[in-house]
Amino acid sequence: MRRRGLLTAAALAFAPGVSRAAGLDVAIVGAGLAGLTAAKALMAAGKSVQVVEARDRIGGRTYTDASLGFAFDMGAAGLIPNSPLAQALGVTAAPPPEAGAILINGKELGPEEYARYEKVAADLAKKVEEVHRALPGADPRQILTPKEPLEQVALAELLRRPPFLGEQDVPQGVGVLVAHWGAAVPVKLGARVLRLDSTGRLVSLVTPAGEIAARAAIVTVPVGVLAVGDVGFAPPLKPGKRAAIAALSMARYDKVAVGFSRRVIDAPADARITALTPKGKVVRAEVRPGDREGAIVFAAGDEAQELEGLGPTAAGAWALSSLATVFGKELRSTFIGARSTRWSEDRYARGAWSVARPGPEGQHDRSVLAQPHEGRIFFAGEATDSGTLAGAHASGLRAANEALALLDKR
Repeated sequence: MRRRGLLTAAALAFAPGVSRAAGLDVAIVGAGLAGLTAAKALMAAGKSVQVVEARDRIGGRTYTDASLGFAFDMGAAGLIPNSPLAQALGVTAAPPPEAGAILINGKELGPEEYARYEKVAADLAKKVEEVHRALPGADPRQILTPKEPLEQVALAELLRRPPFLGEQDVPQGVGVLVAHWGAAVPVKLGARVLRLDSTGRLVSLVTPAGEIAARAAIVTVPVGVLAVGDVGFAPPLKPGKRAAIAALSMARYDKVAVGFSRRVIDAPADARITALTPKGKVVRAEVRPGDREGAIVFAAGDEAQELEGLGPTAAGAWALSSLATVFGKELRSTFIGARSTRWSEDRYARGAWSVARPGPEGQHDRSVLAQPHEGRIFFAGEATDSGTLAGAHASGLRAANEALALLDKR
């Protein structure tokens, strides 16, 4: 009976000539990890849901491209083993790869140089922990955040990757797992929500194809999308929430994956390298992902902005050139193709992830963003939490529980 009611509500919501679904409990904006998590939690509690997604796929910023012969996670790419999210997805992360290599002018550091590097890394980790304890509510994205955008993004990324957060690779790709996990959730794709109207008895989601009405709504779109006003609200959001949205910026961070026809990089599978070229350029990459012939090169801040402006073809050439300065020109002859991200140019993302102000102010912004609007519109997504994937998952559960509390009162 529950399944029949759920399917009927979903069908009515988008049937020609029908603008309002009968009996829909919760409408969810966005089919990223937070939206899918909220939907699954509500469905498990016996509530009817309809997720509305502007893209032509689910997953949001978790998406795996396999066109080059290996799993290229264009967004988030790691899971913390035994975390609630890893358990929910039913997966065990891969063993951590061998320690990444650091190269200068193509030559790997010697034992003494590595020892000095490891001491600096250990000291940095210690300082991060000290600041974390000194700033109640701070998360790694808010610590050691300089004023310069490039440095801000680079340090935020550093603190969000192994070994700081204990994330490990997922061989098949995080995006594949999330898409499979959320496959049973009722999602209307290609439906952009223009406005949420809570002035009536029900909350109405206004789309170009009509309206969807529900007893409650959950908004999970990235904060960058909210900041540019692509989703409106009636009544308007309160000044405090608008200020929090404005304060939460979006990081510029991109990846370029390249594939090769044969093995030309002499390195272990999934090896992470940081290299300094003769011209002083730093190259950060993961090579031979999944024991396949390819590499993923990373760009942050100003460099990412420049790449996005040049387009995907130029981004592939940049990645190939960067790798050639480290591993030799021979790999150019084996190049078979490239794929790249452009998160800041993506109208449904507006950036790679949220960046908060340092200290308690940043945590306050996240908390304010997470607060309900007009008592019936709830907010989730990594920007409302202190984590990325884990934060999106936790926030989806929180928003679902908030919606359940409201529904159970009526």
